[in-house]
Amino acid sequence: MEVSIIIPTYNRKEILREALEFLFEQNYPQDKYEIIVVDDGSTDETEKMVNSLSSPCRLIYLYQNRKGPHIARNLGIKNAQGKIVIFVDSDIFTPPNFIQEHMRFHKRFKDVVVSGPTVRTNKLKNVFSDIKRRKFRESLAWSGPSLITSNLSVKREFLLKVGGFDEDFVGMGWHDWELGLRLKKLGLKVKRNVEAIVYHYKRKRKLSDIPFLCEKRRERGINAVLYYKKHPNLKVKVGIRAHSLLFSKFVWWIDNDFGGKMLLLAEKNNSKFLLNLLIEWKLNYAYIKGLKEGMQKHKVKLFPWIQV
Repeated sequence: MEVSIIIPTYNRKEILREALEFLFEQNYPQDKYEIIVVDDGSTDETEKMVNSLSSPCRLIYLYQNRKGPHIARNLGIKNAQGKIVIFVDSDIFTPPNFIQEHMRFHKRFKDVVVSGPTVRTNKLKNVFSDIKRRKFRESLAWSGPSLITSNLSVKREFLLKVGGFDEDFVGMGWHDWELGLRLKKLGLKVKRNVEAIVYHYKRKRKLSDIPFLCEKRRERGINAVLYYKKHPNLKVKVGIRAHSLLFSKFVWWIDNDFGGKMLLLAEKNNSKFLLNLLIEWKLNYAYIKGLKEGMQKHKVKLFPWIQV
């Protein structure tokens, strides 16, 4: 077994089915890769769906009580048989050459972390019709390789050597970057392969999605502080957007009745630009609240003059 693809999931039965179907259609030898689905406490019959599929490759279903995606990935790493582990999420659509492109870089550069771009889509049909344009745009990106586990691969031996994902984190956010930092300290280089592009399925946001999205941003803010506590340097502080704390002085109103009325008005008037802007401010404010909560919880001061 050369490749293990690890997918944590939670109550995403239908979109997970689509993601798995794309992985079944890879142009990589079917006996050389396996897919490990780690169910993080789903209640939507995910297990029944996975077991109903006819997979051309080895397909493993694992279950754990709700603990978080990073702990689910650790369970996947423990059970993986492949030399290379590829991480994707349960709402990621992969083109047919996805595995091949990750492996091409591992063979070319040997001891590396391979990162591919992740682009958004709300399509379920003809998903990759614009893939050439998307690759071209990503080839011009200046941000460099990412350590986000929606599209990342590394040798399993290195994951075991650093102890996998840090289970001190709770919920969403930053445990992938923290793992990446420890992998880089081993001497591994991070290489970005534009050809290993994936599509992240996201349906259009609605006001009813805001409470769920805000909770995830709050979790991410708390974890950001823990990430900085474990690696207290300027690069990490900039990476977690600690400066967002200054933003709270300007958009505090987004979280009160006035902000709620503005969101409803933008939706009523079908003002997509204003609605998306207000939603983004709302999510940013949730992240800021998470940062403040994280500073209290982990006894960390991101800026000495900001009291929480």
